[in-house]
Amino acid sequence: MAGVAKASPVQYCGFGEPTTLLQKALHRARHIAPTAQIAVTVREENRGHWESALWCIRPERRFVSDTRMMSPLTTAAALLSIAADAASNVVTILPARCYVANEWILASALDTLRKMLPRIPEGVGTLGMIDIDPAVDEDYLVPCKAEAGPGLAVLGVAHRPVGWVAQHLRRQGAMVASGILTGYAEVFAAHIAQRWPELAKALAKINEAAAPGENRFRADMCRDVPRSVLRSLRWSPPLFPQRALRVFRCGWRGLHTARAVSGVSTSGAADPLAYAHSLTTGNRAERAPRRAVDHGWVDL
Repeated sequence: MAGVAKASPVQYCGFGEPTTLLQKALHRARHIAPTAQIAVTVREENRGHWESALWCIRPERRFVSDTRMMSPLTTAAALLSIAADAASNVVTILPARCYVANEWILASALDTLRKMLPRIPEGVGTLGMIDIDPAVDEDYLVPCKAEAGPGLAVLGVAHRPVGWVAQHLRRQGAMVASGILTGYAEVFAAHIAQRWPELAKALAKINEAAAPGENRFRADMCRDVPRSVLRSLRWSPPLFPQRALRVFRCGWRGLHTARAVSGVSTSGAADPLAYAHSLTTGNRAERAPRRAVDHGWVDL
């Protein structure tokens, strides 16, 4: 969108297609959860773009931040709210800041990952993408053989390595990091409480004082939480242990940079600044049976 003085945020654009990135993210979320259980995290400054599009999302399912710095906080708040509902809930995080050529492959992989989850010791799994075309400006999962359970253990993440390093990593079995995570809500909540106890306490106070309607997060609400904590809110190994399931020929592109976008622009890929997640929650299969409650979460 070069040459435009002030363009709309890319997640509200269609890039030549009638469906915007926001609509695609919601469409993926609805494949996993009913609309009534979809929550969104958005920024106040973009309200003019998302409010009409999200008319079907109940106000109490919206997590609104006033600055970009607060975006990780809304993610943590959404995860903790799902865990508070039931620790056994299963959460699936789906980044929509991506290009997916074969949606049916992605849908099948997500279904497989959810079925694998009860056998994953860490309680969290991710999807590692393997395609024929070389990935550009992507993060890579560095795997190793797991001692027990399905999937591959993940040693760590190589963040956008240079070309020759990326080629070497692929030859050693590395996978493109999708950013997709499926895990039990209690695992995410425990990670927040252990790594950022002051943040967990701050969010608890905010939730107690919250008024009916949208969940609003202002920077002054966390004045006692160091900015370094907000910047460190990540869900990457090795600090956040997880297993990886290999996915072939999904046509996944994370679109982290303008160069990555230009490589797939002819396919109608989204701009790298777009970012969305959907979360779904259910119950552990081994717990006492009751009607599963699915939740979705879209983070813009």
